[in-house]
Amino acid sequence: MNTHDERPALHALNALYGRRAAVYDYELMPVAPLRREAIAALALRPGDTVLDIGAGTGLSLPGLCEAVGPAGRVVAVEPCEAMMRQARQRSRAGHLGAPVDFLAAAAEDAPYEAVLGDRRADAALFFFTHDVLQSLAALERALAVLKPGGRVVAAGLVWAPPWLPLSNLFVLGAAVHSVTRMDGLDCPWRQLEARMKEAEVERRWLASAYLLRGRR
Repeated sequence: MNTHDERPALHALNALYGRRAAVYDYELMPVAPLRREAIAALALRPGDTVLDIGAGTGLSLPGLCEAVGPAGRVVAVEPCEAMMRQARQRSRAGHLGAPVDFLAAAAEDAPYEAVLGDRRADAALFFFTHDVLQSLAALERALAVLKPGGRVVAAGLVWAPPWLPLSNLFVLGAAVHSVTRMDGLDCPWRQLEARMKEAEVERRWLASAYLLRGRR
C-alpha cells in the first residue's frame, strides 16, 4: 500500500479485530444503550435501505432489520473476515426479518452497486468506526450511494475536555484497544460533518463519546 494512502491498512484492521472477534460482543455490551439510541436516531421506516458501515459482528443488525422490516434492506460492510463470519451467523440464527447483504470489503472499496444496483440507500450508520471516519475515500464511497437528504448517524469515542482527565483515560484505553489510528480523536466527525447539509453533535458519557445526526 502506498504510504501516502489515507486508507487504514487492511492487514492491521484484520489483525486487530481478528484478535477481538471472539470477545467482541462482550466488550461492546456497555455501549448497547448508545447503539439503540443511534439506530433510533436514523428514523428508519419500513422499506428503507440502510448501510451498516463497519458492521463488526453484526450487533446492530437486529435493530436495523426490525426498523426496516421485510420490505427493507440492510447492507453490512465489514473487512475483517472473523467479524464477518460472526455477523453472518447472527443473521442466520436470528431470523432478523429483513434481507441483509454482506459486503466483505473495506469501506473504501465496498461494492455497494453490486447489491443496490441503481437504487440509493436511505440512511447510513457509522457506529464506533473511527478509522472509517478518518478516511475520505471511505466517506465519499458511502455518501455517493445515499439519496439526497439521506440520514446519517455516527457514534464513537472522542477526547473529552482537559478538565475531565478520567474521561480521557477511558478514551485512551479504549482507543488503544480498538483503533489503528489515533489522529482525529479530538473531533472524529469533522470530515463527515463537512459533507452533510445539516448535522448535530451531542456528547455522551462525561464527554468521552459522541452522537452525530445529519442529512446528506
